[in-house]
Amino acid sequence: MSLGQTHLEAIAAKHGVDLNDCQPASRSERLAQLKQLLADRQVPHPIPTDVADHYYNLAASGQPFGVGSLSEENVDLGEYANFQHYEQYSLEEHLSWACLVSDQQKTKLRYACREYLAGEQMFEIGGSVIPDYYLLNARIFQQTGWQLSTVNKIIPAELFFTCHSRRFFPVTTFMRPLEQDYLEEPDIGHDVAGHVATFTIPAVAHVMRNHGLARDLIYSERDDMSRAATSDDQRQAIARWADELLLYAGRIYWFTVEFGLVMQDGQIRDFGAGILSSPGETRYSIDSIESNRILIDPSCDKDLLRLATTDYLISEYQKTYFVMKSFEQLESLTPERIIQAAKTAQHLPHFTWREIVPGDEVLNVGHIAVGPNEKYFRLMANLPLDACLTRAAIRNLRIITRHPAKLREFAGAFQVAPPEVPPQIVEWFRAADARHEFPQDILPLNME
Repeated sequence: MSLGQTHLEAIAAKHGVDLNDCQPASRSERLAQLKQLLADRQVPHPIPTDVADHYYNLAASGQPFGVGSLSEENVDLGEYANFQHYEQYSLEEHLSWACLVSDQQKTKLRYACREYLAGEQMFEIGGSVIPDYYLLNARIFQQTGWQLSTVNKIIPAELFFTCHSRRFFPVTTFMRPLEQDYLEEPDIGHDVAGHVATFTIPAVAHVMRNHGLARDLIYSERDDMSRAATSDDQRQAIARWADELLLYAGRIYWFTVEFGLVMQDGQIRDFGAGILSSPGETRYSIDSIESNRILIDPSCDKDLLRLATTDYLISEYQKTYFVMKSFEQLESLTPERIIQAAKTAQHLPHFTWREIVPGDEVLNVGHIAVGPNEKYFRLMANLPLDACLTRAAIRNLRIITRHPAKLREFAGAFQVAPPEVPPQIVEWFRAADARHEFPQDILPLNME
């Protein structure tokens, strides 16, 4: 027995995994499973025989899985297109999946909502080997009408939500290193073991699709405006405007689909894929005394705007979590409401991921919470600030110094007056910004 094998067995045992189980079924066995699966008609979305035959023949020919082909919809991933070469996964990669899933199950069973756990059972998320996307894609389509599309890295928001508008979910094909809990860049452990079960929660799938449709409407409006523009400068400004809208719409997605929590039987439960794909953050999101937890109703315009105006970072556990009162409230997130919240957010001061603000229905004030003005004092004193607080501080002070009338919109949108910023900070920033001491590309770029 090699030292490497001994080391892998020790890691497996540590996570309650049998290394012998981390050997995938043979190709012929997987093809037999696929043939049986495709023939199933007792599902919400049965696959027509001709489509099933074509799909099976692709798999049998050795063509690696790329983009699902079980519906009339398609998506062009361009330079981001990728394929799952299933036979190339190593024992270490399968073991990494098995260990992560084993650890996830321990926290999911305790902290995840009922609907999420039911979805995991439906899609057989678990086991000791990385899922074969041909099989997984067929299961997902049969149950939800969604499909997978493989990508090689994080893709632009515009393309990400384009996929959503056509009911495709982009998934990567690489697995994180052994025993790594948190990962900034999505991997199979996030995309599959985190997201796939959420497709079975109708309200969450509804939000995902509607973000895609919102993207389509935003860029359709952009294209109409660009055709009427008379200069390249105008067209560039219009493009920035559309990208900014999608950024704020994406925050709503982030705090619901990725990092959402919901009240269930009087307790807080996780459903966000970004949370549940990390065993450490799953515990942290509910039990930690560090994080803020705020109860919101997304069917309320000011609560939806709270999400669109809250900045965050992806490099560490979240500092504020928003808890939905019920899944039913997510049904109100139509493309039109998402866009309206994003357009309103363009003109308002923004919050940071550490702040509790007037009007919040607070469930927990975390140890990392800061007051609304702390970011400004720290900026003025040149004290350490994370990138989230820095962006919000500069943005907000630019609105106060250049567009003070916009503060009336804040009061109307949130039904409370904006936190008052000390005059000495405002005058200091006005002078410093005139000397171009701060990045000029921090939004808002143009509020005229």
